[in-house]
Amino acid sequence: MANIYLGVGSVTGTAKAVAEVLRQQIETAGHSVVVDDNATLAALNSQPWDGIIVCTSSTGKGQIPRNLVSFYNELGEILPDLAKIKFGVIALGDSSHANFCGAGELVENRFKELQAQCLVPKVTIDATETKTPERDAKFWLKEFLAAI
Repeated sequence: MANIYLGVGSVTGTAKAVAEVLRQQIETAGHSVVVDDNATLAALNSQPWDGIIVCTSSTGKGQIPRNLVSFYNELGEILPDLAKIKFGVIALGDSSHANFCGAGELVENRFKELQAQCLVPKVTIDATETKTPERDAKFWLKEFLAAI
């Protein structure tokens, strides 16, 4: 059984809805999960996690949503050693906008800069191609859980 931290960055609620579906899937698979829509470094350090997932949409021109930006900035200011962290990113966006899924890219790069181990390549879910982003996220989650 894995213990998973799922940080969420959401603007309109889509990423939060996807995270809720992921929570259900993770628990159904017999794992424990904490879904946090106000992620912090303190929460990340609160216990040993077997895996970290960040599910985020992008705002404006590919920026990180307000409820996740403090976490992102905190990681960049404190620069913790995340070498033992295994992570994955689900990025939601609209490919008609500049910097499609830019927030997911920024988060993934920040984790890599801090030496975290990417278990499964980031998945980008395009709002112009799907009306069921949670379904695409479920396929990615299966790979992530298998990699833990």
